[in-house]
Amino acid sequence: MKNINHLLKRTSTPKNLLFLFLISHTIFWFMISFSLPKINSQIGDKVFDIRPFGYSIIEARTILSNLNEETINFYIFPQLSFLDILYPFFLALFLSSLLFRLINISELLIRSKSILLMIPFIAMIFDYLENFCVLYMITHTSSTPNVLIHMSSIFTILKGVSTTIAWVSILLFSITFTRTKILKRKFN
Repeated sequence: MKNINHLLKRTSTPKNLLFLFLISHTIFWFMISFSLPKINSQIGDKVFDIRPFGYSIIEARTILSNLNEETINFYIFPQLSFLDILYPFFLALFLSSLLFRLINISELLIRSKSILLMIPFIAMIFDYLENFCVLYMITHTSSTPNVLIHMSSIFTILKGVSTTIAWVSILLFSITFTRTKILKRKFN
């Protein structure tokens, strides 16, 4: 945890936060503007990665049956093996660094600070686990076991829940910091 705190201290400066925001959200913009719509249009539905409530075995089988070789290759690269490796990492680092900064400038003593700072990285791990499952599913479309589809869906949901917890925490700490600052000005 000492190394992570050191890293977050370095990455939580305004300049580094801006860089992390720009790089993570540029990758996200590229995915939602180009790569994911291309895959979605071919399969006639939303890809696995952007289903926050997961998917059933029937939905997954339908998606898999609609894939052609060109879309599978595009899904593998650049989507899964490039963009969806970079994006979760930079997003986790951005969210954790921003939480680190907000907690420190709010001067709040939080018992579970280290757990809270790890939540974005937990979301990243769930995203990577989801990606491994999706990679297997799209390269073994007819022989994908139902249990793998179910696991992939669970990883998708857990990724979304973890990311939501991180964003809500950022919102709450931002409100707390703003409220404290306003109260300090009012009483000074």
